[in-house]
Amino acid sequence: MRKKIAIVLVGVFAAGFLSGLFVPNLFKEKNLPSSSKFLSNYLSLSKAQERKIETLNKSFYAKVGNIRAQLDQKRAELGDLLEKPHSNKRKIRNKINEIAILQMQLQKETVDYLERIRSILTPEQQKKFLSLIRRRLHPKRQWKRRF
Repeated sequence: MRKKIAIVLVGVFAAGFLSGLFVPNLFKEKNLPSSSKFLSNYLSLSKAQERKIETLNKSFYAKVGNIRAQLDQKRAELGDLLEKPHSNKRKIRNKINEIAILQMQLQKETVDYLERIRSILTPEQQKKFLSLIRRRLHPKRQWKRRF
């Protein structure tokens, strides 16, 4: 039973970790001052598009920051539950469910954000934008399954 819990936890932590990495690093490139600047250069955004996207960024990062803080708290609580010698399996499962719900909220917010950005772009910019997203979503190397 502990092995199953460990597998579930690895999955929960991996999903949370990847979600946490995906959003802030989506547009990040080395030696660039910000993701907005990179996106602006990469897509040749107009000043009006830049302003709209910057407004979206502020709202999005505020929402995502709140969700991430909640995720951090729930993960810490899960760690506390797992440290106990006689862990309550129901409490552990409930905590895992709470984490999964928050991760789902994070992913929904991310997709909504990407769709809002896309709506600001011209058809040509949308193609480049979606190509960038596809490259960021596909890992450079495949993970080997160990289970």
